[in-house]
Amino acid sequence: MKKTVKLLAVLMCALMLASCGAKPEPVEPVVPDEPSWQAVTVKDDMDREVTIEEEPQKVAALMGSFAETWILAGGELVAAPKDAWEDFDLNLAANVENLGSYQKVSAEALFALETDLVIASANTKSQVELKETLESAGVKVLYFDVNSFEDYLRMLKTCTDITGRSDLYDTNGLQVQKQVEQAKTNAKAAVTKLGALRILFVRTAASGIHVKGSEGTVLGLMLRDLGCINVADGSELLENLSIEKIIEEDPDKIFIVIQGSDTEGAMQTLEDNLSGNPAWAGLTAVKTDQVYFMDKSLYHLKPNNRWGKAYEELEYLLYKG
Repeated sequence: MKKTVKLLAVLMCALMLASCGAKPEPVEPVVPDEPSWQAVTVKDDMDREVTIEEEPQKVAALMGSFAETWILAGGELVAAPKDAWEDFDLNLAANVENLGSYQKVSAEALFALETDLVIASANTKSQVELKETLESAGVKVLYFDVNSFEDYLRMLKTCTDITGRSDLYDTNGLQVQKQVEQAKTNAKAAVTKLGALRILFVRTAASGIHVKGSEGTVLGLMLRDLGCINVADGSELLENLSIEKIIEEDPDKIFIVIQGSDTEGAMQTLEDNLSGNPAWAGLTAVKTDQVYFMDKSLYHLKPNNRWGKAYEELEYLLYKG
């Protein structure tokens, strides 16, 4: 009997040891279902509330910068205007339709593509005129007006609300906002210490030249945000380009943006109207080498997720360059 008990004990021990050394059966991981897309109501820059009941499948952007913003929000495109290729390096798929000039987009072209969402410019008359035609055909249309970083951030939020990519709003919006705010903080400290700089902003193209104020332009608004005094604000310079008036104002720094693809023609226009005048050389900004030709992609076109870079570089030129 004792031998039997001992034998059973030995067998039980062996079974326990074998059980400890055995490999566990593989457990299939539980993969949660992806959340289904939810209908969303958003407000555009024409103060319109638009409800999008179904996830957009065929989206057309009617401005190159808007095409980029939609992509930054995680969206895909079936169509964009030619400036999406000419001015923005978007690496669009081969099957994305080129709509031509953003000023001449036709409703027929959008119907042919069977678009279900169109992202358009509130500042372009021909695009605003498409609204009723597209809406009557059941196509959702959103209008935006983007000149400042705040405008871009608002548009990006709307787009990520539609795509459901809040992570991209953080990456391409809120993280960029930190850069912008830091540049503003640095500029405020510099202005407190050194005083506000008086600047002149000139935009030149083969077709003409203009002095620009603070409102309505990417660079003008940025310069104001960074504490500068634009000598053209409230001045006749906005209507009548005058070298005499510029000499009278004698700005500390001059910023020049070349508009259009004809750089040589734009430079000739600048020389014919301003820089070729002997009095130009007598300006303080010219004598102290404080005349800057600005990157068009950052300071004329909408820089989108590069707003932070644009603010940082401009703050450097203003107060450290």
